[in-house]
Amino acid sequence: MKTWNWVGQYAIAIVLSLLLGALLASLPLFQESAIADTHVRASHVVQFMGYGGALLLFWLGGRRATHQLQAKAERSAALSYIITPLITLIVLSAGYEVLLQLIGPFLGKTERNIYNWAFVVGTVITALWLTLAWLRHSEPLLESLRALGQIGHRVSPQHLVACPQCNKSWTVEAIFCARCGARLAK
Repeated sequence: MKTWNWVGQYAIAIVLSLLLGALLASLPLFQESAIADTHVRASHVVQFMGYGGALLLFWLGGRRATHQLQAKAERSAALSYIITPLITLIVLSAGYEVLLQLIGPFLGKTERNIYNWAFVVGTVITALWLTLAWLRHSEPLLESLRALGQIGHRVSPQHLVACPQCNKSWTVEAIFCARCGARLAK
């Protein structure tokens, strides 16, 4: 599975980003240095860069996994449709606090309310996106799980149907191809 080696690289880069952000932020030089006459310290900036960088790497890794699953046309290809909305929801939820740490001191009451509502709307839209992606692609995902349960069972050829898109054989009970997600002809 050499094609998935990049996951370890991304994981290490995420951990390094988090550790370096936290480590640099704890240094006295970064804690004492402020931006002009604001309450924003250099420690806030490096924490933002570390945590924000980790979130960006997490999102980019999820997108890479999505593209790799879609290109492979394997059993888990149907899963690729929910990865992007799921990682976007996670990043958006965590990103609220990360960004607020940097821009919070510049926000008045009205601006803070606008900021909060922007994240509320973004989170709701992303949650709807995830829900719709699940509804649209849940049958192939569930078919994949059913197919995993049938591994090792012998099925006679008259009880099989071929996928019109990828030509993989499935039992006649299958509605969708667990490999590519296409609807099977009955």
